[in-house]
Amino acid sequence: MAEAFVTLTSEIQAKFPAISFINSNKRKPILVADDYTFKLNKATTTTKYWICTITDCAAKVHTDSTN
Repeated sequence: MAEAFVTLTSEIQAKFPAISFINSNKRKPILVADDYTFKLNKATTTTKYWICTITDCAAKVHTDSTN
């Protein structure tokens, strides 16, 4: 049993997406992570909440206020 656990955890690798920021045609901020785009949904004094721009995509991103 422990051997299966070790095999499983050794196959898991952290993936860090390439993140950049662009502006939309309407000059709204867009977060680009790998091949996915996120629009700014809400901003507080400490956190920005981004939602996926693809229909039926449930992915969300949170950044601090300075991105």
